[in-house]
Amino acid sequence: MLYIKIFWSFIATLYKQKYVIGQLVKRDFQNKYLGSYLGLPWAFIQPGMIILVMWFAFTYGFKMTVTDNGLPFVPWFICGMIPWLFISEILSSSSGSLVEYKYLILKTSFWVSMIPLVKIFTGFIIHFFFIVVIAVLMISNGIYPSLYWLQIIYYLFATFVLLLGLGWLFSSLNVFVRDISQIINVGISIIFWATPIMWSFSRLPGNMRYIALFNPFFYITEGYRFTFLQKTWFFFHWEMTIYFWCVTLFIFILGATVFRKLTPHFADVL
Repeated sequence: MLYIKIFWSFIATLYKQKYVIGQLVKRDFQNKYLGSYLGLPWAFIQPGMIILVMWFAFTYGFKMTVTDNGLPFVPWFICGMIPWLFISEILSSSSGSLVEYKYLILKTSFWVSMIPLVKIFTGFIIHFFFIVVIAVLMISNGIYPSLYWLQIIYYLFATFVLLLGLGWLFSSLNVFVRDISQIINVGISIIFWATPIMWSFSRLPGNMRYIALFNPFFYITEGYRFTFLQKTWFFFHWEMTIYFWCVTLFIFILGATVFRKLTPHFADVL
């Protein structure tokens, strides 16, 4: 009950601070993308080139045109890769967010816990564009919008809760151990290949498939495929859903608790 009250208090505070959050997101977006020569196009060029190179390698190098389940490879690949790029970007940027915005932390009246949140909203602006890309790609492959597409809202919410918990946890620890950001970057590369994004989950033999289920990011990437490509409701995979939310809520509560405990010491270290 205590954590439920804290959660609703957080939502209420979030609503009250919506203008401040909006201004911070706007400034963060401008600083990140509008300070270079190419400006905003960089936000789309980098993930676009990653997708293009990997698509070329697997389509023409490994001659993959369909998956093991008979699904067209390119839409299947895009549906998994785009949410992963969003996840990896937020993990990387949010872990160092408190150090980046240390000048705000020194202001005692500032709501410090919104800083990792700002990084999530900034990343979502670009991610929304790529969700549209997924939709266009599906239509160009003869896969037209349906009611299943509406559950993208659910998967975005699930991603938001998971990334906020991880953002609070890693950003607060990074204030005291600056190697956390570097560890996160290495971990992102490892988790990418451990998550069935480039390879099909069905290739794992027998009980080995449970290894993928232990990865909460797999639930998100597979969820995008359920939504746009396979037309499957999330509650049909109730075991995956229950496990994901148990892990995600644990991470969310852990991240919130660690962040709250360490917040009084941020100003002393920064």
